[in-house]
Amino acid sequence: MPDEQWQARVEGALNAHFNQPDGPSRPGTDWKIGLRRGAEMHTIFVRSYLADGVTKATRDNTEYQGQTVIGFVFDQLAAGWNPVGAPVPALTLTILDPKPGQFVPPPPKRGLLGRLLGR
Repeated sequence: MPDEQWQARVEGALNAHFNQPDGPSRPGTDWKIGLRRGAEMHTIFVRSYLADGVTKATRDNTEYQGQTVIGFVFDQLAAGWNPVGAPVPALTLTILDPKPGQFVPPPPKRGLLGRLLGR
């Protein structure tokens, strides 16, 4: 079904510190992404890191981060990348602050307990 469009969704995410080959571990997120095209279904993992110096708004907005990861996956698919047999993590990217004028989904609303505890 190559004529059908890919669909993608975030199925989960894990924040952790990941070992780096050239230095100390670094905080990042492994995103579990579900891909579907017709009856073809795949699960891939994308590792993201936040760029040094990103704003607190970007750091706190997991919705923006997830949408950035989905956009990155679609860019890779359009460039000919194939999710079949992809290693874990399949892809890695660094998330930057949004460009001026770029639509940014609002951050998730936090409940009273989250605001009190700073989460």
